[in-house]
Amino acid sequence: MDKRLFIIGIQEENLGSLKKQMEYIFGGSMPVIGVTLKDLTYGAILPGDVVLLSSYEIGEIVKPFLPESCTVIVSRRTINIVKLKNILTMQKASRFMVVNDNPAATLETIEELGNVLPDHEFLAYMAHEPMPENFDFIITPGEAKLVPTKAYQTFDIGARVVSIETVLELKELFELEMKDSLLMQYYIKTMVHLTAKRSENKPVSIADQNKNRTFSGISTESTLMESTIKIARRMAKTSNIIHITGETGTGKQMLAEMIHNESAYHDMPFYIYSGADKDPQLIEDELFGGTGEKHSGILREINRGTVYIKNIDSIPYQLQNKLANYFDKNTGSSDIRIMTSSIDELWRLYKEDVISQKLYSYLSSYILKTPSISERKEDIPVLINDFKKHFNKTEMQFSDRVMNAFVRYDWPGNVRELYNLISYCVCLNQNYVEIDSLPIFFKGLENDFENGTEDGVLNTEATVSKIEKHGFLSESIQLLNIYKKGKKENTSYGRGKVRKLLLEEGVKMTDQQLRLRIEILDELELLNVRIGRAGTTISEKGEKFLEEMNKK
Repeated sequence: MDKRLFIIGIQEENLGSLKKQMEYIFGGSMPVIGVTLKDLTYGAILPGDVVLLSSYEIGEIVKPFLPESCTVIVSRRTINIVKLKNILTMQKASRFMVVNDNPAATLETIEELGNVLPDHEFLAYMAHEPMPENFDFIITPGEAKLVPTKAYQTFDIGARVVSIETVLELKELFELEMKDSLLMQYYIKTMVHLTAKRSENKPVSIADQNKNRTFSGISTESTLMESTIKIARRMAKTSNIIHITGETGTGKQMLAEMIHNESAYHDMPFYIYSGADKDPQLIEDELFGGTGEKHSGILREINRGTVYIKNIDSIPYQLQNKLANYFDKNTGSSDIRIMTSSIDELWRLYKEDVISQKLYSYLSSYILKTPSISERKEDIPVLINDFKKHFNKTEMQFSDRVMNAFVRYDWPGNVRELYNLISYCVCLNQNYVEIDSLPIFFKGLENDFENGTEDGVLNTEATVSKIEKHGFLSESIQLLNIYKKGKKENTSYGRGKVRKLLLEEGVKMTDQQLRLRIEILDELELLNVRIGRAGTTISEKGEKFLEEMNKK
């Protein structure tokens, strides 16, 4: 077998970007396989393969999965200069607060930005530390969800790309006959491609994507999850079309694969197709083939096994009847099994004319819903133990405060988000994880501990700590006093009026600074911020906080 390049990362989003970059640059010169830590299995990587790690932190985690003789390198990353166009054309030198997903990456990004944009100044935003003062803009390499405030214009310059040094290292490892100058041209072209966000007009590969997962691999203490598994197993015994619904990250694809592996089709391939974020014409070409295509479409080429179509609502309306005809032809077939999925409930998609009546009629008979974590919170410790076993980190423990926060958190990303969080904690290489060690993308902390409330009780010390992370406490108290006075006079204030009143008290703020202070007080529920003429008023919690501060 030819030497393969395995790219290993924590999150699918970043992994996909790395894999796409390698495929663009090397253009089929080597097989490129991307795998997340969650999906990494023993024996998948062979002695002759080359492994590219997305970061140093995961090096110790992947060691047990790697043969001794395989080559392992860590990807060096750099910013995509093509994404800096708006900043490069700025006439005025500015100060930027840099937001990234961990301190080391933040400092690396600052160094890279400083080299490319020496006329500007870059300041680090660190979790659990006060936000830098007096900056003009925010800049982040693809981590917009971590930006702590909306009061400033944010430039998202996209995920960092593999550096040219790493690309040259791979060229040597694979002994490619390619001039460095040509490789550099491919490298630059790749950054333009990644920035343009164009759909690739090339046939999708048809490969068995079965990871051989079965229902026996699910650990649960949730009666709802047990019921879901029971229903799924009954459905597996039929040959009917199955539609799976559930929130992002609940494991719809995993459940589809498990149904396949418990069905009469278990010894056949398991194919996955998703039309999400693709142009309608590309979806038609990939599914049914198009003029001048080298293949007739994956649905015509697949002759046995399970076809699982993710995000069925991404299939263009004008193609849905064509897809329904394919379903009609294969319903009950002993060679082809069809499964589909969507995040939204099927009846809602039909009601909103996203799904056609004909397609709905084929999908609506056998519907399986995957429960969210918020519906099965008793499984949080069970899932955590499974993830620790996967990483061979069973000795890692979490404080009671952390576990309480886990239970209280809503988990909008569901199992996937929990897995990513545990992956992060494993990378910390700590046997005992306290709440301060959790990453900044875990927003549950703010709700339970930083917002100053726990079980409905005002925590003055925690509230003060949160305020001081983003500015001066005295300014916030003056703000609250102004709003309290307005409430007594049955008057609400807009920002312009507040700035004027603050100036009378000897406090000068820019509009951005004031907006930030108000935003923090709103997050802490000390103010009730309303849009338009209704203005902003102090809340009952804000008044109580002022009373507590006046006692000191």
